Amino acid sequence: MANYNLSLHNKIISQQMLDKLYHLWEETAKKQEDDFIFLSQSDFSKTKKTAIKNIYYHNFKLIINPEFQALLLIEKEINDFYSQVTISFCLQEIKKFYDKIKPFFSLQHNKKIEKNLDHISIGNNSYGQQFIVDVLEIFSNPLDLKEKAENNALTETYSIETILENRIKQEEILHTLTQKIQDNINLESIIQTTLDQVQSLLKIDRLFIYQINVPFEKDDEKRCIDIVTYETKASKNIDSLLSLSNDDYFKGIDCEGKYAEDFILIVDDVGNSSLDDYLVEVMGKLKVKAKIIIPIVVKHRTWALLVAHQCESVRVWHDNEIKFLKHISEYLAVAVYQYDYYQQLQEQKKALEKQVEKKAKQLQDALILAEVAQQSKSEFLGSISHELRTPLTCIIGLSGTLLHWSKDGSDRILTPEKQTRYLKIIQDNGRKLLQLINNILDFTEIESGKYLLNIEAIALKSIAQMVLLYGLEIARNKGVMVQMDYRVEENEDLFYADGERLYQILLNLIDNAIKFTGAGGEVILRVWREGNQGVFQVEDTGIGICEEQLPLLFTKFQQLENYRTRTNPGTGLGLALTKHLVELHGGIIEVESLVDKGSSFTVYLPNSDSSPLIRQPEKSTSLPNGEVNKTVVVICEDDEIGTFLCELLTAADYQVIWLFDVTDAVSKIDLINPRVIVLEQNQSVSLTLAMEIKALSNPDVYLMIIRDEISGQDWEELSNFGVDEYLLKPLQPRILLKKINKVMERAS
Repeated sequence: MANYNLSLHNKIISQQMLDKLYHLWEETAKKQEDDFIFLSQSDFSKTKKTAIKNIYYHNFKLIINPEFQALLLIEKEINDFYSQVTISFCLQEIKKFYDKIKPFFSLQHNKKIEKNLDHISIGNNSYGQQFIVDVLEIFSNPLDLKEKAENNALTETYSIETILENRIKQEEILHTLTQKIQDNINLESIIQTTLDQVQSLLKIDRLFIYQINVPFEKDDEKRCIDIVTYETKASKNIDSLLSLSNDDYFKGIDCEGKYAEDFILIVDDVGNSSLDDYLVEVMGKLKVKAKIIIPIVVKHRTWALLVAHQCESVRVWHDNEIKFLKHISEYLAVAVYQYDYYQQLQEQKKALEKQVEKKAKQLQDALILAEVAQQSKSEFLGSISHELRTPLTCIIGLSGTLLHWSKDGSDRILTPEKQTRYLKIIQDNGRKLLQLINNILDFTEIESGKYLLNIEAIALKSIAQMVLLYGLEIARNKGVMVQMDYRVEENEDLFYADGERLYQILLNLIDNAIKFTGAGGEVILRVWREGNQGVFQVEDTGIGICEEQLPLLFTKFQQLENYRTRTNPGTGLGLALTKHLVELHGGIIEVESLVDKGSSFTVYLPNSDSSPLIRQPEKSTSLPNGEVNKTVVVICEDDEIGTFLCELLTAADYQVIWLFDVTDAVSKIDLINPRVIVLEQNQSVSLTLAMEIKALSNPDVYLMIIRDEISGQDWEELSNFGVDEYLLKPLQPRILLKKINKVMERAS
């Protein structure tokens, strides 16, 4: 064979065309003699890998003999329907390709191949020329429409020129369709344009797409139907079937199952066919004389049917027309598959965008919350410094005044009434400081989850009266009237709760109500029972709260007035702490308010007598009687603390003995035989005294110590040496009396 320098590089062809080229190479190899070599990838040595330097070879077919060489190489598979190929008859190109694949063959195989390549002649070879003509024939007739029998039938009806012209137009339609698929043109446009072109070329009266399992909704009923979604007609005289569904004519017919196995229905004459009588009747109504039905299969599922109707007359469908319509259905299947895949990608993209947007929103919200929290804390620090500075200034100023005028040699002496008034102001401001600090400490302890309620039997009336007295005292200077509406029956007065915390809850509410009620206003404390819960309500006629600010009421560090401009003191912790204490009891707090009308806070607390989750000390409703040892010994070297303890306990009807000298205190204690000892000493002295006191003959003596602060380790050490209780400075009279009363009650 002549050394033809013919090559066709990187040509994209259909799978059908590739199959024909495969067949040509293989049939040619079968007809040759012994010196003829035919190679493919299947001939690679099984002991060797099929890749060198990251070069991978897809299928190839190579023919080599001294007078004839031809290479068919699949460069890459684009998808299930198309491949990119190179065809070469050039000796130099074939030798170059062989050098690349040479390592994959056995040594014996290579010697034979190289011998043939070295002895290729430059003469004419009629068979080689015919082979090239056959290749060109395949490319010029991609649909293999040259079957002899068909051509004979066609040439009787059409001229050769007409047949060739139709084939060229078919190739153009397929090429255009391929280009649109590659360009991701809209699916509806691809289908409709293709139908129009095919109908015009094949002179089909009606060509349409009958789509399977299309989602449909009517009268709130959702289901899937088979329906005509695309259609093209030869003229207006042909009836339209667009939107025709299986509900109209084909109800109960399983089109998807019928055409699932690549079944094609071809009817040249409906009136003279083997169709069911029902289908013949339907075709008559639709004026169909001949038809073809070809499935469009996408991912092994019948997506739709490509249907061609001839309405004016019967029609013999030629093989080339059937094959062309078959190719159209395959190309449309590719378009649908690609469109569905693209839609999935778009949905995934939208989902990812939503996730990104959601995360960005969350980050933005978190940033805003952080900024709000930072601002709230800044305002709280400004507020707390303001709240501390005001009473401290008053305390330091008035105490300095008292010290100045009480010095020896002073030419002026303050009257007792003025001294008393100054001391009263100092005491009031000290209480404010104490309440402020206690609120902060309590809030921190509760938020950390370390606080436990001390549930005990309490008298609701007693708590309410104490709160009322407090309210009357602080409301007097503002000109606010404070009243109590107590509606609890005597037999329901006993209630189980943390009395100290209930008192704190009501105290915060009454204080808040008085704070925001002007002169002449009114504050009412109401108490009643509802079944197994107690209800406590504080109502005022103050400034009220607008609806937009109600959600901020119980937020920590939050005040409805700025600390630089507000007229009412506070840190923004009172109501937040109150809500925490209420919820710790298992209760709820509600608020109603109208601007310029006033506010109403209502607390619902359950009776906690049966709660197993809350620490409940031993309960006793009995009071100290005459036979109880009511002696209390105070061991203290601090005059101020000693005086305070003696006056307070004496007023509470206890026998108090104050021992100044620590050294002989133990010997005196053995003689006095007290019930309670209150000790105010440092840690080392306290430990020594505790050990000596507990070694005395009276083991029931109750030992309490006073500390500025105490750690868990300190308390564990003191407990091991016999200390029973501790008190923290500054001493609070109510807590001190409460703890000593409990000791005396147990002794009774």
